[in-house]
Amino acid sequence: MKSAHFKQLTVSALLMLGAASPVYANSVFPALAANKTIGVQVKIQTFSSTDAEQIKAAGFGFVRFGVWTNSLGGSAYQKQISDAFAAAKAAGLPVLMTVRSTKALTSAPGNASELAAAGESFANSVKGLENSYGAQLVAIEIWNEPDLEKYWPTGNFDTTFVPFMSAVCKSLQDKPQSTPLIGFGFARPPSAGSGSTVALNKIVSLYPQCLSAISYHPYGMSGAQISNAQAFIQQNFHLPGVISEWGVPSLGSNGGIAAQAGKIGTFIADVKKLGIALTSIYEWKNSETGSNDRERNFGLLTSDGQAKPAKMAVSTQLNPQ
Repeated sequence: MKSAHFKQLTVSALLMLGAASPVYANSVFPALAANKTIGVQVKIQTFSSTDAEQIKAAGFGFVRFGVWTNSLGGSAYQKQISDAFAAAKAAGLPVLMTVRSTKALTSAPGNASELAAAGESFANSVKGLENSYGAQLVAIEIWNEPDLEKYWPTGNFDTTFVPFMSAVCKSLQDKPQSTPLIGFGFARPPSAGSGSTVALNKIVSLYPQCLSAISYHPYGMSGAQISNAQAFIQQNFHLPGVISEWGVPSLGSNGGIAAQAGKIGTFIADVKKLGIALTSIYEWKNSETGSNDRERNFGLLTSDGQAKPAKMAVSTQLNPQ
């Protein structure tokens, strides 16, 4: 239990000190218990009720999965989404839902009015998803790694992201939702002079009520580097930083399954010390659809469900005796 002095500290001060109280964690994401702020990513195509039960037993507090707005018109895809939510619900796991498009948002990336219209349309999709699944959501994350060309197919990030996302935020802020909104799942945390920082400065200043937290993916970063990123985000945007994706593959070149387990254990210990309000591990199972060996071997389990040492390392951290 924190002392009365620490309970009275502001969110900003808590982050600066690298510690956060259970009250702070709950105030940002009410769907999460104070000791259940770490989750794991799954793919809706392979996520089952058995997976959900095992994820819950391992000590995770939620699951993260993606929904692609350009696929929402298909009935088979809609069923995959509803089945994934049903599996999570049966196990008592709330969901961090990351929403993006896998196709270019407009045919003319330089057209500001088209980007704004695309933003309004995207926001309507987000609202529709929240109306359907809001009771189960930890948060809605807007986009995934837009600072990488692969995940931002609309064109030049520096010129297209702000017009689009400003329209998204305006629409969502004008009709406030009950689910926390986080963004924008940057591949690297915002830093001085980075494109993500420039974009966030514009969006957050124009629409200060849009986001509840800034999300990023600190692959390869140490605990000290993550702490510095948290402080930078709080100081510059007056919002908490959260980790919506981090993992390490079990490749022989990285030390294999034993090294993966050790690094994951260290990472979880670090983020617990930092009091980060939400962290998602990548990922529950190996992915057979990955484009290379690295991408196929991030799982805590093999693709056929056999546990790696990393799963035990997670359980040790999340289910302390």
